[in-house]
Amino acid sequence: MNTHYNIEQWAAATTSGRHVFNYNFRMTGNEIRGWELTKIATMEDESGFPEAVYLWQKKGSEGRELIRVGIVETDYWRNAQNQLLDRLHHSMRPAIPQGTGKLARLGDVCFVGKEQDADATVAAFFSRGNLSIAVSSVGEKPVDVSVVAKSLDKMLGEPPASEDVKRGLVEAETPSMVEVAANESVRLIERLPEKVVRSGWLKIITQDGELKRDGDVLIYVSAEGGAKSILRYRAVSE
Repeated sequence: MNTHYNIEQWAAATTSGRHVFNYNFRMTGNEIRGWELTKIATMEDESGFPEAVYLWQKKGSEGRELIRVGIVETDYWRNAQNQLLDRLHHSMRPAIPQGTGKLARLGDVCFVGKEQDADATVAAFFSRGNLSIAVSSVGEKPVDVSVVAKSLDKMLGEPPASEDVKRGLVEAETPSMVEVAANESVRLIERLPEKVVRSGWLKIITQDGELKRDGDVLIYVSAEGGAKSILRYRAVSE
């Protein structure tokens, strides 16, 4: 049995991931500059949460440079970390080390695989909020995936770039204030939209506390009562 992964330690170190929730995120083909999205598939695993798999090919590489991106959307940040743990346990790479240096800031917790006898990161496994993400080089020629992983993490964990809002790619609602009592469950969204392409990608960011989905309801709980700022963004469907 693997004992080198301490999920309780991950949870204790998780702060911002408790405050962000992504719903219905989809890669559309514009996320990785210089690469083209060639295949999209949905995989089922033992966790009960489907994995969206995206295969990217570097333009001009004639299929020799490929990146696989796997994203599992769960209902809660703790379940995303449970799914990450399952990934690591089932990985063909034994004892994957935790990210260090700049990669230590990737996700809420992250583990990276290096190319043998090189410093290139050929696999990155991390969680961010309610999502578990795996980015790996799967082509004949190894690819350093660290830049792609960091870009994806920023996309999922932070407010969108102001240029994207100005260009109309993302709708940013006026921040709302919610008055809560300590440890009270507040229903931020009574009914999440049906998970189809046209319903768009929804991202919620709170100033503290944690977010959790219960069926179609998005719930917010904070250990401290008071007025809380809620940021809400929706990517515009093409």
